[in-house]
Amino acid sequence: MTCQNCQEREATVVVTKVVGEQHQATHLCPGCATTLNGPGGVAITIQTMTVGQTAPAVSCPGCGKSFADFRKTGLFGCARCYDAFDAHLERLFRRVQGVAGHRPAQTVPDLDGLERALQEAVKQEAFEEAAALRDRIRRARTERAPSP
Repeated sequence: MTCQNCQEREATVVVTKVVGEQHQATHLCPGCATTLNGPGGVAITIQTMTVGQTAPAVSCPGCGKSFADFRKTGLFGCARCYDAFDAHLERLFRRVQGVAGHRPAQTVPDLDGLERALQEAVKQEAFEEAAALRDRIRRARTERAPSP
């Protein structure tokens, strides 16, 4: 995915803004993330949100990353970090995401790919598959449509 700010580089940082029940994700390249979110990009936000909290002396058994390192960088070292730091993340997740637990990002369906697959299924007379693809396309379009 291309950076939504500069439209030039690959987006590797996702900044999610939560207002009430609305979540707005912005995909940025590291350069734009640093420019828009201060030195260290997203990490500065995590450091700010954990000011005054003592970093627990806990490390991930998978990668060895400490909770203090996570606070500095804003990045986990591996998937096992979620479990290793679980007891210390609820408050942070609640402030960042608006919910207590981690919610992985949802992928956006590739409508062009789905439509090509639908055309191919119709061409091959695979009507059950075509109907399922049609339903997926409708759901994807409904989810993308802005709320009135």
